[in-house]
Amino acid sequence: MVVVVGAGATGLGVAWDLSLRGLAVTVIEQGDLAHGTSGRFHGLLHSGARYAVRDPNAARECIQENRILRRIAAGSIEAVGGYFVKTPASPDDYGEGWLSAMEATGIPVARVSREVLRAAVPELHPDVEGGYWVPDGVIHGFPLLFRLQKAIEAHGGSVRRHTRLLQVEAGSDGVRRVRVGSASGAEWLGCDALVNAAGPWAGEVSRLFDDRLPMRLSRGVMIIFAERKLAHVVNRLAPPGDGDILVPHDRVTIWGTTDEPTESAAAKPPRPSETRKLLALGRDLFPDMENWRALRAFCGVRPLYQPETAADSRHVTRDFTVIDHARRGGPAGVVSVVGGKWVTFRLMAEKAGDVVTSYLGGGAPSLTAETPLPPLREQAAERQREPWLCECEQAGEWDLAAWPGATLGEWRTRTWFSMGPCQGTFCVHRVANRRLTTANLAEVDAEEAALRSEREQGMQGALWGDNAREWALSQSVRRQTLGERTP
Repeated sequence: MVVVVGAGATGLGVAWDLSLRGLAVTVIEQGDLAHGTSGRFHGLLHSGARYAVRDPNAARECIQENRILRRIAAGSIEAVGGYFVKTPASPDDYGEGWLSAMEATGIPVARVSREVLRAAVPELHPDVEGGYWVPDGVIHGFPLLFRLQKAIEAHGGSVRRHTRLLQVEAGSDGVRRVRVGSASGAEWLGCDALVNAAGPWAGEVSRLFDDRLPMRLSRGVMIIFAERKLAHVVNRLAPPGDGDILVPHDRVTIWGTTDEPTESAAAKPPRPSETRKLLALGRDLFPDMENWRALRAFCGVRPLYQPETAADSRHVTRDFTVIDHARRGGPAGVVSVVGGKWVTFRLMAEKAGDVVTSYLGGGAPSLTAETPLPPLREQAAERQREPWLCECEQAGEWDLAAWPGATLGEWRTRTWFSMGPCQGTFCVHRVANRRLTTANLAEVDAEEAALRSEREQGMQGALWGDNAREWALSQSVRRQTLGERTP
């Protein structure tokens, strides 16, 4: 039995890889799927172009995995393409070095004129000087993670959510068992190998087997705009910095990001000052950005791994590291996989799987690069005839029924209800009423309060002008018209 800690992209990727090699796998996750970094990113399917100059190895891995994910995860990837845009503020000496790095790393690139660029992205500043096309895309993270869970379970593995790792028992012969805790109590699980894929919590997990990992955590704020403002990804043609990526994602657009060292593995809510600063950084790309409707802001924590001290986390590699702890004097059979990008999760899983398989004495190769993920579910014609419970995201009874027994929070990530322009003003009550068929009133009240709190945290970071007035209207509708109780 292999126990994997963490049900983000990396942990689920490792479990999928090992399942395809014929190993028994159990994933334990302290929250829901994508509880950490995997549920808090801008959705960019990197081409590697962003890292070509400073981090060429990471760039090569990005373009390799970009191509693989388009093949094995079709339906969860949008091949929208992207542009790197030169503005008057772009460093004069950056473009040529970037082009040389793109050629060296094998990333396709094509020069586009100012006129072609403005026609493709009319919202751009009129003073843009041209740019380059690259094969960026969009990852729909939550659906892809649920597809990974489905694939793991289809091969006999299990994913145990809301379960924490409490203790690791290891001896001279390696790891033996782990103690885990959940709402139903604590228990021991037999364990022949342990994989630490806990993202920002990887350092905390490593304490449990006495081989502490030096993690470098970085906090990044992003803003979600209420409309899909453009058809392609737009990047600033400059060294990586704050406020330089705009990503179309389903019905919204995500602008990011910032980079600030943090000690907290949990993502703290953005401050209004952070979001206003991020908006101001967009002026030379999108002069009207400050007038776009900012639906909400959110924050993610990058789990960077850097044994040496670096002055700026922007200079810490975005490449990943697989650590066999026995080679460091730690317990045999314990492997950590840290760093990396969403787009490289499959490669990270393959390399970690190689180490685990070698330790267990097997020789089965990784099959993930050639194995398409199963669809999340089959489409049904009757879905189009049912009334929507959430008009913004077009989620209905059929969508909820696909996840029986789910909590309101779990339904949110699986159906996207409450994620649209009204941020759940109306639909939360409808879905809560549906939830009452499987839970009691106290449970539903607690779930609704938790969901409202999660939505409010993101909205609080974008309360100014029309956004603040719309938020006040939403509060009035909920409290006065719908009779929602004040917590």
